Amino acid sequence: MDDLDALRQARLRRTLAAVAAAHPYYRAKFEALGIDANSIRTLDDLQRLPPTPKQDYITGPEAFRLLPDDLPADCANEERVLWDVAYTTGTTTGKPSPFYNTAHDAYGIWDQARRCNEAEGLIATDRVANLYPLAGFPTGAFLSVIRSTMISGLPVVHGLTGGAHSDFKVRNSLAEALDIVERFRPTVLWGVPSFVRRFLDEALRKGADLSAVRLVLTSGEPVPVVLRAEIKDALGRMGAAAVQIRARYAFTEMQGGLVQCAEHAEGQNVTPDLYYLETLDPDTGRRLPDGEPGHLAITHLHRRGTVMLRYLVGDVVTLSRAPCPLCGRIGERVTATPRRTGNLVKCRGMLVNTDLVADTVSALPGVSEFQIVFRREEKAGAMDEMLLRIEHAEDAGLREAAVARVRQAVSLRPEIEFVARGGLYDHEKSIKTRRVVDLRKVAD
Repeated sequence: MDDLDALRQARLRRTLAAVAAAHPYYRAKFEALGIDANSIRTLDDLQRLPPTPKQDYITGPEAFRLLPDDLPADCANEERVLWDVAYTTGTTTGKPSPFYNTAHDAYGIWDQARRCNEAEGLIATDRVANLYPLAGFPTGAFLSVIRSTMISGLPVVHGLTGGAHSDFKVRNSLAEALDIVERFRPTVLWGVPSFVRRFLDEALRKGADLSAVRLVLTSGEPVPVVLRAEIKDALGRMGAAAVQIRARYAFTEMQGGLVQCAEHAEGQNVTPDLYYLETLDPDTGRRLPDGEPGHLAITHLHRRGTVMLRYLVGDVVTLSRAPCPLCGRIGERVTATPRRTGNLVKCRGMLVNTDLVADTVSALPGVSEFQIVFRREEKAGAMDEMLLRIEHAEDAGLREAAVARVRQAVSLRPEIEFVARGGLYDHEKSIKTRRVVDLRKVAD
């Protein structure tokens, strides 16, 4: 542990030297605050810096990129040369934000991918099916599969579904993707969990053979108990035995995310020499102790492209720094399910916590996919409504249970609408399920 702390702090100081010389956002921030970057020598010293709001990055991503010509003279070419660009999804503006990787960063990300592969249990004989959609820009999720299979020498097939609009024939229909993947006989399926389920529905309908699958890797969404059971059941009906599911807690700013070393294990940072995670009080910037919920912040210890210090990811989590009790790895672990911040929606004069609604609905037996919709009729005196759209056959008992439990949780009676399986998630248009939708023209 002492060796890791020493390495982290040495890398932090090296990164801060580059930031002080070549980072537009933090150069200006340090000057405004009267902080000398050279005075930040340890991880504890980071507490002198205020948190970096996500909105600052979204509105000005170029200011978070180190300027190659301004880097210190002793920086190598690999630290200056642009290798690739990933893009964030789900920003409030609808416009993806670029995340720049130099060659130096690419090497680090590949090594990170290797370590994630080891923790998640990928083996030398695996064949991986990439079920992430082909978006209109390179996403971290799609790139993760490419990097992970490349660094470990694993064969991979890409389904290439999605909504990429192009003059070229580059996108496959769901049926085409299934044919390609089935011929490949994958041992690993990797994708957004809601689309994995839809893919398996199509496979069952067509009588496909996916009996070689032993592992499902997911990111982008949680995998609730019901959805997890449905994925395993579908694969079991196609002959796959003892399938394991590993769910990554991933975000662009970490280029890989926190991984599970076993099913139901806590997500852990297996590259603590590259990233430092802490939980903060966002108002004061105070670091919170392990076990206390706080806003997750990430600091890049060894990057040269886009670089962030104490950057607020946008989730509330609880961290532990104790070694993983299952595998013994050292690195921060998220010990409670992350929840998004700012998920309060005003409806009928009340602030509704949509996270609480989602937790309540996902706990209902038989529910795997759902959507929370706020709407208002376009007529004088119309009242706001909260509608729950649930993928399920019409079920009076489930309707009654959903109404009662949500009303008890947030003091607001929801309307319920049952929709056909697959009716909430259109993989042609979206990478992730859009869980909360506000259809009101003027939201209160």
